[in-house]
Amino acid sequence: MDSAVIAAIISVLGAGFLAMLFFFMRGIRADLADVRAEIRALRAEMQAEFAAVRAEMRDMRADIATLQQTAARHEGVLGQQGRPLGTATA
Repeated sequence: MDSAVIAAIISVLGAGFLAMLFFFMRGIRADLADVRAEIRALRAEMQAEFAAVRAEMRDMRADIATLQQTAARHEGVLGQQGRPLGTATA
């Protein structure tokens, strides 16, 4: 085979290989951009969920504090009512 023909075949194959490489690299770049966008969306969703959990925990703490105050008040009332009964039976 003539060296010019061999050089032309190698050039065409090389150009085809480079075109395929460029095509795949563009696809990989697009996929990476999609992954980054998904990660950002996931991060935002997680932050919103954490904020909701924090708000629920604050509400629970307030409810627990209210229940503790109510229990202490009931214990005080029961303690006051229990003393006269205890003294009356003694």
